[in-house]
Amino acid sequence: MTAWLHSEPDNTCVKSPSILHVMAWKRKRQIVSPLISIPTHGSADDQLEDDPTLADSKEPEMADSNPLIDGIAKLFNNSDYADVKIYVGQYELPAHSVVLASQSPFFQKALKGDFKEGKDKQFRFEEGSMHAHWRAFEYMYTGAYADEPTQVFDTPDDDELVKHIRVYVIAEFFMLDDLKRLALQKFKLKLQNLWVSELFVACIREIYASTTESEEGLRSAVVSVAYNYQTELWQKKPFRDLIYDGGDFAVDLVGKYAAGKHRSR
Repeated sequence: MTAWLHSEPDNTCVKSPSILHVMAWKRKRQIVSPLISIPTHGSADDQLEDDPTLADSKEPEMADSNPLIDGIAKLFNNSDYADVKIYVGQYELPAHSVVLASQSPFFQKALKGDFKEGKDKQFRFEEGSMHAHWRAFEYMYTGAYADEPTQVFDTPDDDELVKHIRVYVIAEFFMLDDLKRLALQKFKLKLQNLWVSELFVACIREIYASTTESEEGLRSAVVSVAYNYQTELWQKKPFRDLIYDGGDFAVDLVGKYAAGKHRSR
């Protein structure tokens, strides 16, 4: 997922997360998609609070068609009027600076700042999931993203449980709070049935490896599932190994137990 931005005139390489630090004060800005019925008050982590059953997770509803929004959506992966080149792996995705800058503070800063990529209007993303990057750009244009894989890549799509995790991480990178909410909502829907999957433990490991300690959306979701289905999960050796390893997940799960016992008194 790493992109490199080159600050001129000395052409010093600056890793893209530094752009996020420069723009940290903009984090509270809500980028509201008119296509998705998602509450917009509060942070992404506050929006979808811990739910023991995850039963409140529903597919977002689509609004009525809007000619302006439909017109912007048609520009996705369309070279008409494109003035930016996005390289997602080896694929060249034509893009439009007005769309990128209006949706993502990352691109707003990069395109307006004194960076070589912004001046050349070329950005390369060669690490992480190419499918997750694609879905993030699709979202910037359409206000949604498809669960089905795009056909432009010759690599397999991400597994069902990690697909939305990776979109969430990319959304954090591009500072798209509304996309984080949507990805978290989709992930919770998958968890309702797929917590029994053998991939659940790998999913937990990826979440804790790719998010910070202060992140509560994804982490809270898997901790709640582990707490609610502890008896069934404890029968699985990979889950027991995860607990034996210790780490932040084990700490969070113990914290969940402690909070539950405190409430029961």
